[in-house]
Amino acid sequence: MEIAIYVRRLLDCDYALVVAPDRDSIRVHGFAGADGANDGGLAVELISRLRDWGPVVVDDARLIAVPVTAGDHVMGVLIGYSSEPGAFTAEHLERLTSYAPVALGIITYASLEANSETRTMSADELLHVFRLITIGEFSACFAHEVRNPLTLIRGHLRFIDESLDLDHPLRSHVESIDRAAKRIEEMAKRMLDFSKKRTPRAEPCEIPELIADAIRFVQPYIRTKSIDIEVQLDPQVPAIEADRWQMVQAIVNIIQNAADAMADVEKRVLSVSASVEQDQVRIVISDSGTGISPVNMSRIFEPFFTTKGDRGTGLGLYITKGLVEAHGGTIDVGRAPSGGAQFRFSLPAGTPSFM
Repeated sequence: MEIAIYVRRLLDCDYALVVAPDRDSIRVHGFAGADGANDGGLAVELISRLRDWGPVVVDDARLIAVPVTAGDHVMGVLIGYSSEPGAFTAEHLERLTSYAPVALGIITYASLEANSETRTMSADELLHVFRLITIGEFSACFAHEVRNPLTLIRGHLRFIDESLDLDHPLRSHVESIDRAAKRIEEMAKRMLDFSKKRTPRAEPCEIPELIADAIRFVQPYIRTKSIDIEVQLDPQVPAIEADRWQMVQAIVNIIQNAADAMADVEKRVLSVSASVEQDQVRIVISDSGTGISPVNMSRIFEPFFTTKGDRGTGLGLYITKGLVEAHGGTIDVGRAPSGGAQFRFSLPAGTPSFM
């Protein structure tokens, strides 16, 4: 239902529905209409007008459909309908196609939740995860779209710069604008790199580079919270064979948690260190926050466990643990010398286990 509601808002149409093949039939999983009614008859009529699962715009551009696929398997179909001919254009088709991966994530999570015997998410938890998936997908879209106007801005700035005398008083302002535009462009590139879906691939990774990439990615978030960062790296620490972006994500998750933990303290210091112990690379991330209570220490890596209330999902550390263990490593948590939390994980210098 949440998907159908969002599709209707996305397309600004009269009706939206989500359907899925179910053996020899078609099942309607969500229906959203202007009057809020769940009109099964109308749903069947709209489905019957489709020649295929799309992506397609038919019926005098009043009906639009985009499949939600996982590999070659159709998991569902997103359908929008408007009573006005010519309502849907190629832009609407592109917009709905961009949303399809988000819908796939929602459908997948719902399927996992339905089949889970160990953990049942509440409706609020599930909806919150859906929102996060949507935000993540559209952040990547934003990062892609923002690069075009930035290229235009920097192009005009170069034209202005070439037109100014070397001692012109406006030259310093032009240079400041260009530096700011370049910074936004670099941030957008990092967002796109981070958001890309990849098949895990091991490659030689220098630990200082992994830590630097993670810190650069979260730097704006850290800066708004006035957090000082201290980095200590053993010059003898070896490179590891790992999936670069999975390792960056693991470090980013811990740093974000550390930043949130320091929200209510006066002294905010984030410490990151890397060293080598026998054949293991050891990375330690500490904060000067309030720490983790003993009662929560044993649950910190459980899925959906969070102490942040509505601001947290309880997935970050669970995902981090899975990424570290997939590389043949281990992760634990304890108390930092400052009284805050300290996350420690070790990674083998050899080939990760997912290879």
